[in-house]
Amino acid sequence: MPEVRPKPLYRTDRKRFARLLGLDVLPDACVRAIAWLIAAHIASRNQMKVIARNGEPRSIGHTPAKWAAALRRVESHMRRGDDGPEITRVITDPLFGVDVETFTRLQGIIGDPEVPLDHRLAALEARRRELEALPEVDALYGLRVVLVALALVCVWYLFAVRRDDTARQWHFLLAILEAAGEGSKGLREHPGRLKRDVERLMQLTAQPAGSA
Repeated sequence: MPEVRPKPLYRTDRKRFARLLGLDVLPDACVRAIAWLIAAHIASRNQMKVIARNGEPRSIGHTPAKWAAALRRVESHMRRGDDGPEITRVITDPLFGVDVETFTRLQGIIGDPEVPLDHRLAALEARRRELEALPEVDALYGLRVVLVALALVCVWYLFAVRRDDTARQWHFLLAILEAAGEGSKGLREHPGRLKRDVERLMQLTAQPAGSA
């Protein structure tokens, strides 16, 4: 695993993030969260560059096949009657395991004991089969998706004053990418792919406080 070393946020970045989040000043917890996200992204990207120079596949451990295997293990346990939190957290905890789309589509189903077991298994199997049919991921693009997803969950959802301001939410994500050294010109002109990949998570984290 690459070593993660957060650096202090530049004053201009602090002001920009505060404005986008609707705050006068960023709370210390928010500053730390943003700094860690950026540092982890940069460390992972640098590690991928090292792997690429060595001629190794960059997507080791981050492929649809690996995610499908994780779902298959959960599915196997559930079919044997073992569906406790320690088994299903790979799906129900966004910081623990599977890809963003799988989490947003399945966490409410798999984590709800009121949903019949056969319905949970059917949803799990359907998503697993989708993953098994997907091609290998673009690992660098995948890093960007992960950065954006974590920024939504760990920063926007917790600190944004007007979470339902979706225009500002999108500009916040672009600011996170830029602060992490990722270009955003292409995304500003053609936002479709990234928005599609995190659309459900954007909707969930844009809900006003107190909404279902």
